[in-house]
Amino acid sequence: MNTFATQLYPTIDGNTIPINPPASQYNTTYGGERVLRCVIYARVSTEMDSQKTSIDNQIDLFKRYAFDKGWQIVKTYTDKQSGTKSNRPGLKSMIEDGKAGKYDVILAKELSRLARNGKLSYDLRDTCQQNNIDIVCLDNSINTISGDVGNFGLFAWLYENESASTSRRNKAARLTKARNGFFIGSIPPYGYSINKGKLEIREDNTPEIVKRIFTEYLQGKGMDSIARDLTAESVPTPSQAARKSNASPLWHASTIKKILNNQHYCGDLVQNKTETISVTTNKRKVPEKATIIEATHEPIISKETFQSVKKMLQTRTRTTTAPKRHLFTNVLYCESCQKGMWCKTNQKGYRCGGNIKHGDTFCLNRIVIREQELKQIILEDIQELFKSISDEEIMISLKARLDHRKVSITKELAKVENNVSRLHSRKKDYLDMYADNLLTREELLAYREQLDKELIEVEKSKTELQEKLKECESESYAMDLGKKLEGISALGDLTPQVLHSLVSKVTCSLEGNLSIHYNFVKPF
Repeated sequence: MNTFATQLYPTIDGNTIPINPPASQYNTTYGGERVLRCVIYARVSTEMDSQKTSIDNQIDLFKRYAFDKGWQIVKTYTDKQSGTKSNRPGLKSMIEDGKAGKYDVILAKELSRLARNGKLSYDLRDTCQQNNIDIVCLDNSINTISGDVGNFGLFAWLYENESASTSRRNKAARLTKARNGFFIGSIPPYGYSINKGKLEIREDNTPEIVKRIFTEYLQGKGMDSIARDLTAESVPTPSQAARKSNASPLWHASTIKKILNNQHYCGDLVQNKTETISVTTNKRKVPEKATIIEATHEPIISKETFQSVKKMLQTRTRTTTAPKRHLFTNVLYCESCQKGMWCKTNQKGYRCGGNIKHGDTFCLNRIVIREQELKQIILEDIQELFKSISDEEIMISLKARLDHRKVSITKELAKVENNVSRLHSRKKDYLDMYADNLLTREELLAYREQLDKELIEVEKSKTELQEKLKECESESYAMDLGKKLEGISALGDLTPQVLHSLVSKVTCSLEGNLSIHYNFVKPF
């Protein structure tokens, strides 16, 4: 056996299990017979460490099964969510790849791993039938290759009813714990930790931050101002205190409001404020009354303070009508932080929303853009372009310019498409490395998250370039553009309809320089 082949055979539980080489090196036939391409689907319900081991065990089991059958494993999909929900990333990706004809068989431990929802089970079955995909469950309940599908409806019904019964038992148990004064949430309120089901005040500065928020609000400070100051001082946010992986360092007025409305801070437990309608949906409903147990833990603020803040919140709630939508709303953006620029009437212009909301710590852009001045700049630019297109000599050279632009866009598009292929190839390489035990699961997830972000940006650039290429290839492009600009020049004003038909985005730099991004290819 050569060195390369040896590296593709990791050892699992003391037994050698061959891992399939990349698809480009794999023959679709062997001995004149077609090799079935299979995918693995493994799912657990929670992020608990014990269930992470369960996923690994499921995958090992599938690898052994596929090897015994002589099948090619092309991809592995995993989810850590309830089987009653359809919006699972792994499941959605598997279905999309199936519709694209990337595999022939789905391997699952049992039907409940794929779906615990009757409707979802039948939808998945129909999708597989329409795309000539087989389903094989290793508990021998379903095997469409051998024709074992007679009990499909029975198993779909049993698994959904089992989930519904489990949900009812869990709700009853949580309600009992709540009535006994135990905290049943997964993340405690900011300033508290959980010890044996009871809330305890944390031994850091977060309780003092909670006190400060209540005190400053009572002193008349607004929620936006409190949030802006906490962000400027780099005070850990609730998400950071809870050690969430995607925690933002920015405080928001909504976060401050949530803390001010939280009765937990005066020593009471308020739980079961909402509940799910059923196991097959994420929609929630408000029960007849929440479970409130007083004096269950040490308070951070007094009840008098909480009631005073509650009254202030009621009196200071804004009851004005919705703000007027200004001309450049959702068009004018800060080039530095990419946040929209807000129209501030008291400053007679647009200012960076990131700076207004979070201060200089977030963005240093304090430039004020006057609406009338920006309108005039765009109108003059459009009129100049119209005059150029109206000139016969320039009109003759327009096609040549567009052809040159087309070559440039085509080259740029080829680079982007190569980049897309490269990123997809890297994703597959990382998955192969994980399957060969060369990467940990944490490393795989980190790499895939980074690549997914890059892919989103690259795909966006690809779409924009394709649209520009279509415009360049249109023989009537110049004529159509000329007619559109002629009509706008005759109006003499920049209306919202005209603005959005021509301009996709306007950005403002820290120095106040404006960049206008049009919805058409500007050939000059």
